[in-house]
Amino acid sequence: MKVPENLAALVEGLVAVHVATRDAAFVPDEVMAAAALPSADGRSLTVYLPVATSETSLANLRGNGAIAVVLSQPLTHRTVQLKGRVETLRPAREEERAGVERMAAAFDTEVEVIGLPPAVVRRRTKWPCHAATFVVAEAYEQTPGPRAGEPIVEGGAT
Repeated sequence: MKVPENLAALVEGLVAVHVATRDAAFVPDEVMAAAALPSADGRSLTVYLPVATSETSLANLRGNGAIAVVLSQPLTHRTVQLKGRVETLRPAREEERAGVERMAAAFDTEVEVIGLPPAVVRRRTKWPCHAATFVVAEAYEQTPGPRAGEPIVEGGAT
């Protein structure tokens, strides 16, 4: 399967970011990321894992690199799943903070619209983060409906 090359277009507006990893015994872990930002060339994705909440995920990524990322838009339920192997895992840089906070704020706005109290949203950890970058090897449509679970391939067709 050849996944779409333009990740920016694929993930546009998808502000809820959940990262799944697993350990050597295949025990899963899931954490909400603060943001997911595509690279300038559209070939890789960097997810920003808050230091305060991602200790297990980080250990799993250091151990085997396997990652699955689900991105969705809370207001519409539009959802995609991306899989790959982390190539770079590092502390996020200060110059990345504005992009992370911008995406986190977009999530906050969406969930406030659907009724989550602003005080609850503001408590969510967003920074500091670790940056985990991976080339997307697999992409799947996960929006509820008849195409959920189907691969997303180059050109957007399944």
